[in-house]
Amino acid sequence: MRNKMRASWLRVFALFFFVAAVVMVVAVARQAVAQEGAPLLTLKESIEMGLERNPGMQVAREEIEAARERHKEARTGFLPSLSARYSYTRPSEVPYAVIAGNRFDFADRDQYRLTGTIEQPLFTGFATLSNYQLARLGLGVARIQLARARIDLILEVKEAYYGILSADKIHEVAVQAVEQLQAQLEVAKNFYEVGMSPKIEVLEAEVRLAEARQELIRAENDVRLVKARFNTILRRSIDLDVVPADTLSDRPYEKPYESCLETSLQKRPELIEAEKNVLSAEKEVTLTKSAYYPKVTLSGNYYRAGDDASLSGSDFVDREKWDIMAVATMTFFEWGKTRYAIKRQQARLRQAKEVLEQIKDAVRLEVKTNYLNLQAAEKNIWVARKSVESAEENFRISKERYREQVATATEVLDAQTRLTGARTNYTNALVEFNVGRARLIRAMGLESDS
Repeated sequence: MRNKMRASWLRVFALFFFVAAVVMVVAVARQAVAQEGAPLLTLKESIEMGLERNPGMQVAREEIEAARERHKEARTGFLPSLSARYSYTRPSEVPYAVIAGNRFDFADRDQYRLTGTIEQPLFTGFATLSNYQLARLGLGVARIQLARARIDLILEVKEAYYGILSADKIHEVAVQAVEQLQAQLEVAKNFYEVGMSPKIEVLEAEVRLAEARQELIRAENDVRLVKARFNTILRRSIDLDVVPADTLSDRPYEKPYESCLETSLQKRPELIEAEKNVLSAEKEVTLTKSAYYPKVTLSGNYYRAGDDASLSGSDFVDREKWDIMAVATMTFFEWGKTRYAIKRQQARLRQAKEVLEQIKDAVRLEVKTNYLNLQAAEKNIWVARKSVESAEENFRISKERYREQVATATEVLDAQTRLTGARTNYTNALVEFNVGRARLIRAMGLESDS
């Protein structure tokens, strides 16, 4: 008896451990599946990831580095320079004299010479200063280009992010349409089987269901495409799944147009860059005019010479000597070369000013266009929401009427089609409003409206 009880308990414990092992395996499997699922990705995280990984941002950063080194290079123009020259000369003949039948040379046959020079520019006709100012402006332009690349990328990420939300919501609408039409098809079949409706209503429901399934296939493909584009912008694996947080907002945009325009004229990188281009063109004119002025330099030279490579002097030259020179150099005539160059740079200056005005006009138009589009999108949200409410009620009434056999299946199917269209239009209006706000923020030269 004890053996039987012991065997029974052993079987119970074995069964218990088996069940516990199965539960553990299932839990581990579920945890692995959960880990494999794509984590929720917010818009802020997407923007930060894009700014960190996008190649265009790295290109802009390297441009700043290059401009910074160019600025350092131009600064060295104010400092003295050091140079050295080592030479060997063997003339075809050396000066000599014949005295009492003997030849006396006045120079060495082998002449070795080392010259060390330190040169400090004193006045370059403002050329050195203009070069330095141009380099500093170039550094400023590079930084502005980085800011422009940032806001362009932020807008691109926002558009792609909202595109995923739009595709997901339209996909949900397509799924709902298929489910509703599937249910309607079952109702039509039941009515047909009991003789309450003709065969044509079943056929029509099947056609509408097939069309809805086609729309669902297109919606699924659109979701994959927008996610692939999003991953490409963020430099992620193109097949990586994306689960965006629903950040679509219908909060009204309250900033007035005049304030938006004023902000854009102050913050737009394109305008700031164009203004710096005008300043650069002015400095180019000054730089070109420097050819009219003399160049004054102060230099000190150290000489060491000799008749062998050790430069230890000879009977004809001292071993070492030095001198200091102040030199003024000026070119008086080059057939109008400087004058033509100045006219060319002045034309570039006028061109830069016209481009600045052209960009101002384009900015004003862009801000106006985006502001009006945003207002229209905001109004469309309200209209589309009312349309959805009406379509849902119409679909509900049509189904009830059809069940009571006071409406046809066609009316139900039409009501369902209108409901699908209304939901799609509402999604499009909501996405258009959020994208429009992002574009207006970009038009003002800002990264966000906060």
